[in-house]
Amino acid sequence: MGSCGLHTLHNTFKCDFSMWQLDRLLKAVHTLFHNVPARREDYTAVAESTVFPLSFCGHRWMENLPVVERAFAVWPSLLQYMDAVRTKKLPNPGTASFDTIAAALTDPLILTKLQFSKAVARTFNPFLKKYQTDGPVMPFLCKDLAELTKSLLRRFIKRELLQDVTTLQLTRLDVADKKNWLCPQDIDIGLGAESILKSTKCVEPTVLEFRRD
Repeated sequence: MGSCGLHTLHNTFKCDFSMWQLDRLLKAVHTLFHNVPARREDYTAVAESTVFPLSFCGHRWMENLPVVERAFAVWPSLLQYMDAVRTKKLPNPGTASFDTIAAALTDPLILTKLQFSKAVARTFNPFLKKYQTDGPVMPFLCKDLAELTKSLLRRFIKRELLQDVTTLQLTRLDVADKKNWLCPQDIDIGLGAESILKSTKCVEPTVLEFRRD
């Protein structure tokens, strides 16, 4: 979808798609086509694809990674469908799910945010898989949870504060203190997100806001 199409969507749909409403988007892209045969047929005809978004479940974290990965896989097809609606080649569904997707498409950083979400999900996944078991893994929980926490904190907390930090010190680390934060340019958003960000035409203040958030 070109810039003209995105501009039209922005003027047509006034829904505010804030920084971290990715769960809304992931639910919307699935709901839009779920159990709606006519709409699925329109999507398949326009996109020439029978691959559809997966269902997002807010309380089963292990399912998040496949959902985000599928969202990336169907994104080009989704854009084709949305563009067909915009140009009136297909009827407007007139649903909240469609409006949510349309609002998300006005955000130039939406793919960067999805890629960052995928990177964080990949960080959690090994931990979640390990502890989805009846085996005797509880003795390792404290150490593994501390390592998981540190791996997340390394994305935005100054490295020297995490060097040789004990578990007790980790619990006392004030992550809300801006003095402990990395500079926005040094925040680790993941290689995938960085790659998309470099190819995105977006003003610097918006990029800095994304990194701070």
